[in-house]
Amino acid sequence: MKKYLLGILFFSIVACGSSDDLDNQPPNNDPPLGKIKTLTIKDEEQVNGVVSMIEKLDFKFEYDNDKLVKVWDINGNYTENLSYTNGLLTSISIEGNTYPGLSDASPFSEKRKLIYDNNQRLIKVENIDVNYVKNYKTFEYPSGDIIIVKNYINNYSGIPFNTDMLKIYMNNKNVTKVERYEEGNLSKLGNVITYEYDNNINPDFLIDRNRILALPEYAYNIFMLQDYSQISRNNISEKVVYYFGSLPDSPKKEIKMVSQYQNSDLPFTIYYQEKIDNTPNDYVRVSAVYGY
Repeated sequence: MKKYLLGILFFSIVACGSSDDLDNQPPNNDPPLGKIKTLTIKDEEQVNGVVSMIEKLDFKFEYDNDKLVKVWDINGNYTENLSYTNGLLTSISIEGNTYPGLSDASPFSEKRKLIYDNNQRLIKVENIDVNYVKNYKTFEYPSGDIIIVKNYINNYSGIPFNTDMLKIYMNNKNVTKVERYEEGNLSKLGNVITYEYDNNINPDFLIDRNRILALPEYAYNIFMLQDYSQISRNNISEKVVYYFGSLPDSPKKEIKMVSQYQNSDLPFTIYYQEKIDNTPNDYVRVSAVYGY
């Protein structure tokens, strides 16, 4: 449970980008001022009034002028290197450990190649690490407010299999809903996620949005690094996951985020807190502390 809670917050606040519309624009030219330099993730719990640290991760971000080129955990659990060609992000290399902090942690490695169309829109991302099962994802843009993502993996015979498809809905530069369909079949709706936002700036908004689109799902291993809502301009205030469908009476989980801001409207802390077994004073709390 603790790992799951940490992942919920982490994928909602780490490393995203955006643009003025759905078409993947070249990386913006905002100055480094205000960009994330450090990020500390804390997973804590309070039981019988005693607060204990479950896990703590300290990330650093390195830039080459306006472009993010490296993200790493100072304890060696995660290193991500990014490369660019003619201003476009064209490769991502990830090395690290799955489920850091656990006794059964194991190495993780993946290299990603990004492919664009003539309009500089990201249309395909391939896993080119020969030591791992080949997988890739494609991106389609049927309208100005929808992105369709299809995930493929090679089966044992080497034939690509469409594992799932996501339909991402945008409004006012924010992702409002993500529908996941099993095997890319529109009759097999697996779950629906909806998002609500505040009016403040997402700290990751200044980072190239193609990065979050290109990251592999379950890339890092505090359950999920990637969540497509991270391409949004504003910060998530509430996320609701509807399981097995989108109806209000579907099984669901509501996740509320609390942000504390600086004068620049950039958050210095975002946290998520949940009671343990409905006890009044016991809780699990996951927080993210930013340095700019």
